Parts: sequence; C-alpha cells; structure tokens
Amino acid sequence: MLNRHRREHILGKLSAEHRVSVMEMAQALSVSDETIRRDLKDLEAEGHLRRVHGGAVPLAPIHDQPIDERWRKRAKEKGVIARLALEQISDETVIFLDTGSTTLTLARQLSGFANLKLYTNSLKIAQAASAHHGVTVHLTPGRLREVELDLVGYDTVSYIQQFYFDIAFMGVAAVDLDRGLMDYEEDEARIRQALLKTSRLRVFLADSSKFGKTGNVQTAPFSDVDQIITECQPRQEFVERIARSSAELLHA
Repeated sequence: MLNRHRREHILGKLSAEHRVSVMEMAQALSVSDETIRRDLKDLEAEGHLRRVHGGAVPLAPIHDQPIDERWRKRAKEKGVIARLALEQISDETVIFLDTGSTTLTLARQLSGFANLKLYTNSLKIAQAASAHHGVTVHLTPGRLREVELDLVGYDTVSYIQQFYFDIAFMGVAAVDLDRGLMDYEEDEARIRQALLKTSRLRVFLADSSKFGKTGNVQTAPFSDVDQIITECQPRQEFVERIARSSAELLHA
C-alpha cells in the first residue's frame, strides 16, 4: 500500500475511534510496527495527531468543543440516560455531578425534590441545578477552564476528598473493553478517581458512542465502578466483560 493511502487509513481510523494502535494498524495494513511508527511520527510532525505510548490520539480531543455544543449532540440518548440516572436519586441525599454534557442533561431534570444537596465542579451544572426548587448547590474551588466552564486542579481534588457523597454521577470520554473507563484529560481523570474513593454509589454515564473508544488516561477499571448507565445495550463483548466485574450495566 502506498504511504499516502496508508496514512489516509490511519487518519480515518483516528477520526472514527479517537485513538490508533501501532499493533492494530500494522496488522490491518500488513506492514511492520516500525513502518506504522514512522507514519505516526511524520503525521505528528505535520500536525495531524499526537503520539502516545503504543499509538496516537487526536491533537484536539472532542471535548475541547464548548459544552453547550456537545450537549446538543445525541441529546435524545443523553435524555434517556438522565432519566435512568434520576431513578437512582432520592430526597435527603448528597450527590456529586462532575463535568460533562450527559451530567448537564441530568442537572436539568432535577425537579420534584424537597431537599437534595448537590456538589459539582461545573459552572454550567451549578447554574442548571440551581433553577430547581429544593436543590441546594455547592461549587468546588479550583482553576477555571474556559472552554469547559469547570473547575479543576489540586484545590478541586483536595476539596472533594473532604466529603463522602451518597452518589457520584460522572461522565467519561471513552469505554475501552480492556482498560475500562478512560479520559483524554488528566484533570478530569484525577477528579473522577477522587470521587471513586469518596462516594457510596459510583455511577458513570456514557452514551453508546463512547463504547469501543479509547482515551489516553485510564480513569478506572470496571471493577472500581458500581453502575454504568447508557441508553441501549452495548455490544455483547462489553456486556460480558462488565458482567465479570462488580459493575452493574443499566440501559433502556
């Protein structure tokens, strides 16, 4: 295969799955690992991707898009997930919603509670949840990210570690069959890892497009999660893999 065609194949795979593996590309294109590594090095020099251990990821992860833009994409699916998540919440509980377009959808549906205490590191989620009577909103400290409109960093993690939440609802960038829940940004992964240690019920919200994708930061293996909520049943290999862990898979 000509170099141009090989590289087009690599970039197409990267666009679809947000990560490419040297080994998988070498097998798919019937070339050596070293050939793929040279291709990735050249593509990185040309500004098409960023190399990571074992492969490459896009230069600009999908959640560099403003959160309102992401919220509009797959809105129906996120609505289904939010309604399933809402069934896990009862009055007189303390919950945490971290940054994400699906957790934002959930925040916009938190009506009908008399006394719900909500913590978040997202300005958008705080604003949406505060519109509901009966929901008391607490915002973490931290460094403001302008695109995401959330608070991250050492102060955010340190603040979270002081509490014990009844439920933590977390978004995620990717659900990998072998590596579990993954993200593209270390800041988000560190916050979610702190929440895993400070919450009674640990819930990840992931629409079906996240299954089969791979990030470049491992946030949590399936064994560290209590529930994964999605809008429809994922591929059977994911159903079986999650069933072998301690996590419960919920879907419509």
